[in-house]
Amino acid sequence: MDKSLVTETADVLAEKAEKDIITIKALLAKKFYPEDLMYDIMSFHATMAVEKLLKSYIISNGRDIEKTHNIEYLRKAAMKIDNSFEKIEDDCVLLNKFTPNLRYDDEKQITKQDMDNIIKSLNNVCDFQPIKAMRDLLNKEKKYEIID
Repeated sequence: MDKSLVTETADVLAEKAEKDIITIKALLAKKFYPEDLMYDIMSFHATMAVEKLLKSYIISNGRDIEKTHNIEYLRKAAMKIDNSFEKIEDDCVLLNKFTPNLRYDDEKQITKQDMDNIIKSLNNVCDFQPIKAMRDLLNKEKKYEIID
């Protein structure tokens, strides 16, 4: 097996993405820390959730995909399966600015406006029909509620 390719199954990736989304929802409930202290961790989980959802979609359609945190690259790979992924381009471009590779730099703090945009883009990706259908199927198979 090529070490540069994702080895997890589509189901494993989708399930891990749901855990990231649940974590964000719990943090948004503001029960743990002052809100602005959570922006970095929420943006991390948002970008990881979208990354995993895109990888899951690609793999579930019988394709291999390279290990990467580049959300826009993953969206383009998904477009080779379904051109409608063009509809979430702006969301993926925005989220790509906050991927883990870029967030190790503490120069730019994530603002409330950034966080609002990140959550909006995450929701847009989660509600995007091919991704939503995949999440709904996982929910049906795993018998747990998808938190939106």
